Amino acid sequence: MSTSRLWPFVGVAILSGAAGFGAAAWLGPAEGRAVQSGALERQEARLEEALRKLEACQPTAEAPPMRATVAVDTSGLREEIRQILKEELRAATSAPTPPAPEPRPPQPTPQSVAAFSQGRRLVENAVATGRWSEAQREELRALLSQLTPEQRQEIIRTLVVNINGGKVKVDLVGAPF
Repeated sequence: MSTSRLWPFVGVAILSGAAGFGAAAWLGPAEGRAVQSGALERQEARLEEALRKLEACQPTAEAPPMRATVAVDTSGLREEIRQILKEELRAATSAPTPPAPEPRPPQPTPQSVAAFSQGRRLVENAVATGRWSEAQREELRALLSQLTPEQRQEIIRTLVVNINGGKVKVDLVGAPF
């Protein structure tokens, strides 16, 4: 069908819909509107009554403002503050205690000196041969417990530098010392 033939059908559909809505509005129940207007009137009456009650409760301009006073024992507070200040001043003016002297590193004993020279020979032999084995590791571990911290650090540092420099190849599984 062409569009020119559809227009009469569209017009009839629109007119019949408008006529239906108009008839429903004109013939619809009038009591619904009356019920709504009655409910609105009751609500208005309740609101006016609530406003009258609210106005009756409002304070007049003549009433003095309400104040609350709290009594505080300032003498007790002052004494407590004085005590705290005295303690703080006493702590601030007291002579500071000198810091404890740093502990001296332990002096090497003849046993640690002998272990140190044996450990150095062990590392020097490893550098000369270019290998670090399981037996050398066990021998060094036995010596480390006899050394001072500085001696221990010196031997381990020398070994690690030579391993990292490629002068000593580690032939074992795990840590070299």
